[in-house]
Amino acid sequence: MVCVSSFQESLVPKRRQWLTPVGLCRARSKASMFRVLITDASYKHAIALARHAKSELPDLYVIGHANRIGRLARWHSCFDSVVSGVELERALATEVYDMVIPVGGRSVLTVAASCPEMSVLPALDQLEVCYDKPRTIELAEKLDVPAPRTWYLAQIEEIGTIDPPFPCVVKPSREATTLKAVAYCHDQDGLIMAVKRQLAGLDGETGVVVQEYVPGIGCGFFALMEHGTPLRVFMHQRIRESPPSGGRSTAARAFDSPRLRELGLRLLTSLKWHGVAMVEFKHSPLTNDFVLMEINGKFWGSLELALSAGVNFGAELIRLFRGEKLSYREDYDRTVEFYWPLDDDILTLWRTRSLGHLRDYWKPNAHTNLRQSLRADALKSMRLAKQLLIG
Repeated sequence: MVCVSSFQESLVPKRRQWLTPVGLCRARSKASMFRVLITDASYKHAIALARHAKSELPDLYVIGHANRIGRLARWHSCFDSVVSGVELERALATEVYDMVIPVGGRSVLTVAASCPEMSVLPALDQLEVCYDKPRTIELAEKLDVPAPRTWYLAQIEEIGTIDPPFPCVVKPSREATTLKAVAYCHDQDGLIMAVKRQLAGLDGETGVVVQEYVPGIGCGFFALMEHGTPLRVFMHQRIRESPPSGGRSTAARAFDSPRLRELGLRLLTSLKWHGVAMVEFKHSPLTNDFVLMEINGKFWGSLELALSAGVNFGAELIRLFRGEKLSYREDYDRTVEFYWPLDDDILTLWRTRSLGHLRDYWKPNAHTNLRQSLRADALKSMRLAKQLLIG
């Protein structure tokens, strides 16, 4: 399967190359390998995906794609080559791959629209249920999955038609938009200001949703599905988030809950999901139940926790694409914890005055993403120092 001819060769004049016997052997070896493109190659979970997939499947030749410079991808040395500085659409149209694994939200939509046969993805309409938050809530209500009360606003004038409880949350009604924002509002003035600001930032791209705020601990259900049938599952519980009021994981632990599994599979099975997905919930102390936050139809930022617990989602996805028969498994190390010190965990501890928790990095069951690349750690350390100085 190809997406046309070599991109990098198209940038330089053609010239004859004479290969020594050793060079000829290497060329043949490279040509016989399974070529996988992984998008968003500077994301920490794309780097982890590549490293662990290559460790389990030795016949992989992994190409990373980054729209910009892509230095983090190169510094981690887990990609055999990196294509950067070009849009994904162009890279897909001018290079040769056997498989494409999209990582970021926009990349998923691009691959699903341009070459879905080269990836393991659901249909665009199934993806749309995940990317469009009102449709996600509609599905949850249909399947009797607990979800926050939600209101959709396309214009600021519509704000008078809703009466949400406070505190409430305002965010774009779609994933993968130009604006990534979440606002927590405690009164009507704050709500009006947040809606105005986000609608202006979105500039007609989409509307916003207003949701009741759900207190509780963030939990995730993760799965690899084959047209609605689960193959691999994993669950985690967040220890810390950035920002602390609710955001991405900076520290998390493996977790297991039959109820969380039931709700996650109810949604993904109904969608006949194909590929990987994360279903994010909060465990509400008010109802003692899990409340749906979103269905994330792609690889997730905390992937390294699952990998450390023994679930190699990337390698299994490639096996599924190559036609291997996978049987259902839900075994993993439920004691593992993972910390991302230089990806905002230390910053979160600093801002919450909880630096004493740094000792947790040395617990026997703890893992971090430190020391994978000295240059990457140095760059992130300088960014952290700047943030600490700013306050």
